[in-house]
Parts: sequence; C-alpha cells; structure tokens
Amino acid sequence: MTKFYFTRLWQLAIFLFLFSACDSSDDFMIDTDVEETPEPPPEIEPTGYLAPITLPDTIKLTYGEDFYAELPEDYKDQNVSFEMLFNHENINITDNKSLEDVLDTGIVIDTLNNQFSIQSQELYPNNFNSSITGKRLPEAYKITLTASAYPTFLPVSKTFFVKIAPAEIDIDEMDNELRIPFAYQMYGTSDSITYHLSTYELDLENTQWDLHQNGRPDGKVFVENNQISFDENAGDPDQEAEWTYDLIASLSRDGFTLATRQFRVRFIPEIKFLYGTFYPDLDLTILTNRLHIALHENYQSPAPNVYPAQYKQSFSILNIQKDGAAFANEAGIISIDQETGQITVAHNHNLTAGEYLIKVQAETTVGLTFETDITLVMSPASEDAHEH
Repeated sequence: MTKFYFTRLWQLAIFLFLFSACDSSDDFMIDTDVEETPEPPPEIEPTGYLAPITLPDTIKLTYGEDFYAELPEDYKDQNVSFEMLFNHENINITDNKSLEDVLDTGIVIDTLNNQFSIQSQELYPNNFNSSITGKRLPEAYKITLTASAYPTFLPVSKTFFVKIAPAEIDIDEMDNELRIPFAYQMYGTSDSITYHLSTYELDLENTQWDLHQNGRPDGKVFVENNQISFDENAGDPDQEAEWTYDLIASLSRDGFTLATRQFRVRFIPEIKFLYGTFYPDLDLTILTNRLHIALHENYQSPAPNVYPAQYKQSFSILNIQKDGAAFANEAGIISIDQETGQITVAHNHNLTAGEYLIKVQAETTVGLTFETDITLVMSPASEDAHEH
C-alpha cells in the first residue's frame, strides 16, 4: 500500500509540473498579429489667430478692369491654405460651365506671390439675364474667403462683395463724352451711313454684337460685326419729318451682356444753304450769289436761305478772295451779321475795283456746318456822289 501510494503521488507531481510548464509558457508567447499602438502626438495649442485678410467690403469694377491686393506678409511663412465660399445660387452659365466655375477662374489666390486678384474679363457683369438660358446673375457676387494655418493658428475669414458693371462701348463717329451720344443724318445719304463700335482692350473671343431699338423696331437698322448700318429708306417714309432712332448696342458672351452703349441717330430733311431762293414744293433753287455793287459805298446783301429754317443758328466768313488771290480784309471793311448772314460793306476808300469772292459758313442747331459763297463785283459808281 505504501508503494501504491508513493506511485500515485509521483504521477500527481509530474502532472502538476507539466500543467505549470504549459501555463507559464503563455507568458513568453508573442502575438505577431497585433500591431503596437503608437504614442499619440503631443497636442499643439494654437498660438492665436492669423493676421486678418484686408479686403474692401465691396469691390466695384467695370468689366475689363482688374483688382489686386496684397495678402498679409505673415502668410508667406505660415503654410496658409485658402477656401472660398460663394454665397448664392450656382446657376449654369453654359451646359459645361457653372457660375462657381467662372468665379473660381476669375478670383485667384496666388500663394507664390502672396496676392489676391480679380480678373473681371473672366467673370460677367452683374444683374443681367442670359439671352440664351434666361438665367439671371446675382446683383453682386458674395464671397467668403477663409485663410487657415491649423493647428498653429486659428483661421480667419473675410466676407465681401464683388460688383461688376458693364463696360461702355465707344462709337467712333460720335462724342463719347456725352451721356447719350448722338448724330444727325440727312435723308438721301443713308446708303453710306455706317457707325463703328469699339471696345478698347476687351477680349472679343466668343463674343457677339447685338442691337436693340427702343420703341417699335422698323427693321431698317442693323448690326454686323461692329458696324451699325441703316437702310436707304430709314426714317420718315416721305423723308420730310425728323425721325429719331433710339438705339442700344451691346457686346455679349454666353448670352450675358459685357458692354453696352445707348445712342441716338436723328434723320433730318436735307439742309440747303444758299444766297438766293429755294422753293421746296417745286424743288427749285434760284441763286442770287453774284451781285454788282458800287465801289466805296455802303452795302448790305440779302440774308442767305437756310432750309428748313428751324436749323438756322449762326454765320461766319471763312475767307475772302479778290480776283482769285487771298484778301486779308485787315480793316474789316467786309463783315457779316452772325445772326442773319447778311454781308455788309462799309463806306471806305481802301477797296479797289474787282471781284470779291466771300466764302460763308452756316452753323446749324444740330451741329452740322454748311458752306456757300457770294461774289461782290465792285466797280466805280457812274456818279461819285459820296464825300471824300
């Protein structure tokens, strides 16, 4: 019994030893499938805000103008990133281009040169409808620009408006300093009427010229490329009454207006200016522009005829010739009444016999000028009755 007891104890000891060895081996096993958890980086506390973005609250431009602003000098060394948010509806400009695409192209952050810029010719003037899609651009582009340098600095934002007005078209044949340029055109010359439109320094690629006629369009005025032309029968069908064309020329891209100009062309009857008589009902002209007068005597000619009379304004002498040579008229013996156009020869002892050709200019109320001439043939009177 003692031997049996001893044997059982020995087996129990071996079993406990093996169990303990297996259990303790787990302490030395390495699970290669489990990754080590990295130490979390130390938290960086922001040291403050970035320098503020200094832009105007509203940037107003005329189409064709550009805007540039320097960003804060500190941005160069602070690894700043930028985000622009556009605060309006993202309408379709074309099938392949949205308003945000346009703004992303025209509003630029140049991190290399630390500069903010707006290229207005990449954008469109505000508050216009597209003649193609009917979509309307906002009254102003509202933009929020955010500069970030996280986690070193807290971000800063600036919300501002960009307002672009259309450029002004110039009309080469008119005074573009006027608010509404205008020109007068006489009937009978419309086959040669052409007005040229100019938009200096604007990119004309993919643009279109348009013409709008205020009132009731009569189909007698049209635009081709940059030229405005009139039909030969433009204006009053009888070509007797004044007729005004109130026009608006425009330049557009993708249906949106880029530049515009309102102007007027007024057709008037043909103006006649002469020394003599004009009979409009007969279309008959009788000239009395060669007159014989007494040498040295006072003389006053009849007034010239300006037709229609409502266009008459003032008269002046351009030059005088005596027998084909220039005559200085230094003593002012020969003069003109600026209001009536009558030629006066003062009593004198200086003039000599001969033909005095006087070229006269009439200034009309519509700004047009006309020239005519009158010849005074001076010869001694048959009886010299004046006192010396």
